[in-house]
Amino acid sequence: MNEDILNRIKKAIDIEIGSIEHFRENLDPAFSDAVELILNSKGRVILTGVGKSGDIAKKISSTMSSTGTPAICIHPTDAAHGDAGIIQEGDVVIAIGKSGESDELLSLIPTIRKIGAKIISITANPESRLAKASEVCIITPVLKEACPLELAPTSSTTIALIAGDAIAMTLMELKNFKEEDFALYHPSGRLGKRLSLNIEDVMRKDDLSAFVLAEANLEIVINEITAKLVGAVAVVDKDMILLGFITDFDIRKLLMGGKFTSVGSASEIMNPKPVSFKTGEKAYDVLVSMEERPRPISVAPVVDHAGKLAGIVSLHDLIQRGLK
Repeated sequence: MNEDILNRIKKAIDIEIGSIEHFRENLDPAFSDAVELILNSKGRVILTGVGKSGDIAKKISSTMSSTGTPAICIHPTDAAHGDAGIIQEGDVVIAIGKSGESDELLSLIPTIRKIGAKIISITANPESRLAKASEVCIITPVLKEACPLELAPTSSTTIALIAGDAIAMTLMELKNFKEEDFALYHPSGRLGKRLSLNIEDVMRKDDLSAFVLAEANLEIVINEITAKLVGAVAVVDKDMILLGFITDFDIRKLLMGGKFTSVGSASEIMNPKPVSFKTGEKAYDVLVSMEERPRPISVAPVVDHAGKLAGIVSLHDLIQRGLK
């Protein structure tokens, strides 16, 4: 382990932490004005910046869009060559620039004004042309860049990112953005799946669900388990009311106990009180319940609120859907 390298790493981190603490202790009251301007606007939020600030703008726009505030990021140069058409009257443009003197950003301001959008600037320079051209200017003071040469944007970009995230999270709370809203915007992510998928979305149903009548003989039971490839079969009456459940483990117990040939019907070997789940339950909650039982189970029946068989849920299917 090279102590010198680790000390340099710690020094860079400490410098950024120091700047963040200074930023928080001297928080610009203009944050409140910025949030209110966005809340009261009828349009979207457009983020823009040059260089590293542009990268920060992309991240903030993604965070806003995924938490209930529609946002788009455009590059000032692209905006000068047609992309300014994305901006509409009623939009709010958040322009990020440490110095506030970037020619690319400043050249975009007249166009924004003519379109009828409002400007919020995030800059460390309160005397900059960008700051003075904005309806709201958020000053983000930087004690020191972590760069030894004081040239590469480090602390300044970190603070700009924190500022944008803080605005996004405040908007999220004020808009009463809930878990189900988050899930709607993240349908493919693990968290989104955990929040949005119900057991009906994952269980095997209709032709894929394995079930037999109570009077079915052992051959029918085995054929149904084999055909449906789920490792179990539900036992139902003629109205599809769940009566019991038979797993392939139950079949193996018959073989090991020498009772295989003496069984007459499914009702003789079924578990009459199986663990079951109800339609409407979250798929992730079912997964947790199946795994965290004193004796974990890998397959279970799903019933509706009238007790009718709705399908069969497999632990394998739940994991395959990315819930774990």
